[in-house]
Amino acid sequence: MSGPILPPARVHQINVSPQGGLPKHPVAGPVWVRRQGVEGDFNRYRTEHLGGDPDSAVLLLPLSTLETLAREGYPVGPGSLGENFTLAGIEEDQLSVGQTLRLGSLALVQVSRPCLPCYQVQIYGTDFLRRIRGHRGAYARVLEEGPVRTGDPVFLQG
Repeated sequence: MSGPILPPARVHQINVSPQGGLPKHPVAGPVWVRRQGVEGDFNRYRTEHLGGDPDSAVLLLPLSTLETLAREGYPVGPGSLGENFTLAGIEEDQLSVGQTLRLGSLALVQVSRPCLPCYQVQIYGTDFLRRIRGHRGAYARVLEEGPVRTGDPVFLQG
């Protein structure tokens, strides 16, 4: 008899904030993931803003990270840390630099660097900055554009 069948990784929630800031709010989609980032989301790093940074187009965060922080008593949930995509079935160690992920059937992103905590997360308490160091997800560049919906599968590539 083989082991248990694990559910596939999926987009648990899509989060945007048209004006920026935290938290980002859920949208069902579809949303278009463009090289500049998620349509409808303000991202100060977007490439159309003063030569922006394409390596920071989208922010990915495992749902398990948020669940761990919530169990520790922090008032966080999907979108709280500014992530565009809260991913179920993906762990932090799978978001290593260079890893590519297919979101849905068309969008392809590549992890470019870890996301470091910024001053905005202080809304969750002053010790929160120290607690989440190294646990705020990862920025990714968009290699292939496409629509993404909540519930879409996520495939690790290569």
